Amino acid sequence: AVVSTQSTGLNMEDLGQSLRDGLGTLGSMSVKGFDRAKQFSQEKMGNAVRTEYDLEYIQLSARVEATQNNINKSSNAARNFLQPNAAARLEDMFNEKITGRGNAMDSRSTYSELLGNHMKVGGQEIGDNTQVGQSLVEVGETFVRLGMMEKEYLKDVYENFFKPFSNHLQVEWSNINTEKRRLDLARLDLDAAKSKVRGARTPEVMQQNEQKVRECQAAFDRQYEQTKILLTDADRKSAEFTTHLEEFIRSQINFHENAQKLLQETYAKMKK
Repeated sequence: AVVSTQSTGLNMEDLGQSLRDGLGTLGSMSVKGFDRAKQFSQEKMGNAVRTEYDLEYIQLSARVEATQNNINKSSNAARNFLQPNAAARLEDMFNEKITGRGNAMDSRSTYSELLGNHMKVGGQEIGDNTQVGQSLVEVGETFVRLGMMEKEYLKDVYENFFKPFSNHLQVEWSNINTEKRRLDLARLDLDAAKSKVRGARTPEVMQQNEQKVRECQAAFDRQYEQTKILLTDADRKSAEFTTHLEEFIRSQINFHENAQKLLQETYAKMKK
């Protein structure tokens, strides 16, 4: 038996869809749809006995759901990190999802490049034969190079961290959410059938209702095992997120090491 104290994840939207699916050709509610609605309402009022999921399933389901929610939040935060400008970020998302052209990471100037170009122009106007003009040109060239390094770094992070990190398990999570809703509906069917057994008034009706319980129990058990298999597989595969995070750190290390080397060379040159 599947027993514990966790409440169902079913909500009114899921139940509403179930009832719409249960409408007959003449628009009348099917017996199954009516039984689900009745069972759901009685549970909400605390007037119905219900089958609860076991603790192992509850913990597994909660862990997978927490992973999904927090990975998606981290993915959104990573996109903001890669492109802080909201307008540019929206343009990239539109091109990726709608036009298929991809992001403009390679063609869009970085803030370092913009700063460097302004400094170079300013130094040239002042005159590179002056100390301040020469310093502006040198620092400007450094920041232009730094901006080009940033582009390579952002491209590396996007391809080797952000895309796999954002896409990993999305299909599996979508399938799991569908199967969990089906399991909740199967559980409603089972408990509605059990309720009818308790309310049977004749041996014939009792026998019919007991047969219905056996059918619903078998359907529930099959759905329960299917859902648990998907949850277990997704939970196991979640370890792969660590590999993607390692790639993110590798990209960070490479960029900052190269940026530090470039800045130190410029600093040493200016101090001569």
